[in-house]
Amino acid sequence: MCFSASASFVASGGLVALGGASLAVAKKKEKIIAAIPLMFGVQQAFEGVQWLHLDTGNTSLIAGYSFLVFALIVWPVYVPCTVYMLDTRRRKILKWFIVAGSIVALYYGYILLTQSLVINEFRACVNYQYNSPFGNIFGTFYVLTIFGPLFVSCRPIFKWFGLAVAVLAIIAWLFFTLAFTSVWCFFAAIISSMFFVYITLRHHRQGKHSSSQKKS
Repeated sequence: MCFSASASFVASGGLVALGGASLAVAKKKEKIIAAIPLMFGVQQAFEGVQWLHLDTGNTSLIAGYSFLVFALIVWPVYVPCTVYMLDTRRRKILKWFIVAGSIVALYYGYILLTQSLVINEFRACVNYQYNSPFGNIFGTFYVLTIFGPLFVSCRPIFKWFGLAVAVLAIIAWLFFTLAFTSVWCFFAAIISSMFFVYITLRHHRQGKHSSSQKKS
């Protein structure tokens, strides 16, 4: 499997379009989930910019840090908050994932502010290197804050997304260990398109339901 600027920009353009379409039809309370493909699209655009620099033998710290802000700070908070807002049954448990995600985000925010970032290409993937004290501990918490809410939730869409991303995370870890963050985020970005399908199907069903009620 090969990654490149074109792969990142194609994924970015598609996801931004899907995210925009999802936001256009989503109800107010569901816009938080409808925005996920769009956000992944923006993240992939930063990696596309990074590839353009790598292709010329250079790197972009702005694109690198922007990509990592999404990966390490935004998603550990956004995912548990999204599940919390849409799943009212499990909120007593889900609130603790928000707390954990906030701690993880603060930790990685501190790391990005205080540690040097080295970016290079490794086996057709982008490798982000930075010193991360207690990395194994916070890496474990990171995984828990992402997957925990998805699997705890009562809503099938979150469980399916969690399962798909978990499988792809294992693949990324086994075959792209040194570029895990980049590859896993690319996989997760593509899978996030299922939220577009979910939102549009719900909109279609609700439209049919409203039409049937008017006829009756």
